[in-house]
Amino acid sequence: MSDPSSTGVSARWSFPRPVILLAGGFFLLCLIVQIWRLESLSATYDQALFLQELWSTAQGRPFESSLSSVLSGPVKVGGELPRIGYLHLGQHANALTLFVAPLLALFGSWALPLAQVSVLTAAGLVLWRIASRRLPESLALRIVAAYYLSGAVIGPALENFHDLIWLPLLGFLVVEALLEGRPGQLMLTALLLLLVREDSGLVLFSFGLWGLVRRPGMRWISVSLMLMSFAWVLLVTGWIQPAVDSSLSDRFLQEKFGHLVKDVSGGTFAVMLGMLRQPLALLQAIVSPPGSTLGFLLALSLPLLFIPLLSVDSLLLVAVPLFIALVSQGRSALSVTLRYVLALVPGLYLGAVLWWQTHPATWSRRWIRRCWTGALTLGLLLTLVANPHRSLSALVPDSFSPWVHVPPAEMLGRRAAALEAVAMIPKQASVSADTPLLPLLAQRDVVIRFPQHIRYRDRDGVPKSVDWVVAFPGFYSPLAPVFDLEHNKQRAIRRELTKLTESGDYQLVQCHAGTVVLQRHQDARGSAVNTVGSVSACPWIE
Repeated sequence: MSDPSSTGVSARWSFPRPVILLAGGFFLLCLIVQIWRLESLSATYDQALFLQELWSTAQGRPFESSLSSVLSGPVKVGGELPRIGYLHLGQHANALTLFVAPLLALFGSWALPLAQVSVLTAAGLVLWRIASRRLPESLALRIVAAYYLSGAVIGPALENFHDLIWLPLLGFLVVEALLEGRPGQLMLTALLLLLVREDSGLVLFSFGLWGLVRRPGMRWISVSLMLMSFAWVLLVTGWIQPAVDSSLSDRFLQEKFGHLVKDVSGGTFAVMLGMLRQPLALLQAIVSPPGSTLGFLLALSLPLLFIPLLSVDSLLLVAVPLFIALVSQGRSALSVTLRYVLALVPGLYLGAVLWWQTHPATWSRRWIRRCWTGALTLGLLLTLVANPHRSLSALVPDSFSPWVHVPPAEMLGRRAAALEAVAMIPKQASVSADTPLLPLLAQRDVVIRFPQHIRYRDRDGVPKSVDWVVAFPGFYSPLAPVFDLEHNKQRAIRRELTKLTESGDYQLVQCHAGTVVLQRHQDARGSAVNTVGSVSACPWIE
């Protein structure tokens, strides 16, 4: 390993103008898009779930979320009612994310996109610090540009808030500590990395594996990282989370690895041991489907001119999370723009830095630089056209054939209708809400998902019906003729609204601009809002 000072670049923090422009542009544009997502009702379920969890944490009830309960194993698999007081810890041990909770007092619901974009932006600055100490400035700048223009970073930056935002930043800091022999930084950042989620230990394990092979002077420290990661994942997935509920085994591990392992009740490492007992099936899962697997690897490495595919360092740094991604079933596992890909980002980019450090002469070839520029441009174009998470639907059509595009003015009109409907719900009332409306109602104890659930269990375990139901069937009208998902959602909402009003349990309070508000009859007695006209006049109730 060459001396970082040999490049003539200062080892201290320094950001040339291009780096500032890249980081600032990324931060500003992503934050604008994220705020637009909130204001245009494009933010959906996970946004509301984390907002409720952080709001509950700020109230002194960490991890608590009724929306998380809706997704839990006992509810999704066992058919139980969602419950108040449910701890999201049963699904994800995302302790580090709870530190975002104090920001709610300052920024409200905007705290989540602000934290998300800020952390991912900061990671790029750490990458610059590492690269600039080992590479010529122009080459280090190119790698940082690849980070900020990559679909693997832009996609997770633009989706609903999630608890994996910390992985690039902490991953860069951990490897930097290994590279430069900083035990204090290593210990702190490694511990923080483990607190990201129950499976982030797999990322740290790969870093330790890389250190064991590629950093001879830090082998004992690297082995310690591997042992610490192994013990942490075993502890959290095998004991702590099962003590909360069975979601990890009943849902998440089963959904990802049920095609390989019959018994997933022992947590992550039990699953991995089960895989090793059937090597042929494991090998088949790694390469299947071959087209999607190859496309995933190429798309990940395209912004870096495919260098990670040549780098031994990249392979070691991403070994375990890449293995998990390849053997997992489901479309999300091989998605380049979904949050799970962040587990691969530190290894891909740092592996590229280390490859270029040992091949500096390659950068002097003009055709290499031109090809890299083309790869960056192509990758960015493909990301934007793909419209990740429909975050760019104000500019990019949801469908090109047939043409489907909801203009921004219409999006803002839908927002106004949603705000009018939501304003009718008292702040302390229990509510079942349609998915686009959930982020507007998440800062309360009792909010569940409509039309899936109307009833829940209170803190004493007593079944109850929500006081209010608010739906937005008109929200899906532009897309329903083209997309089955939206069509089926709209049908399910109409069917449930009809059922509730015909039963006599709920009465119509508002039907306006595509929104429908129902109030439970016993709560509507004497209510000033109990006037709307005939149910038959509402087109969304059959």
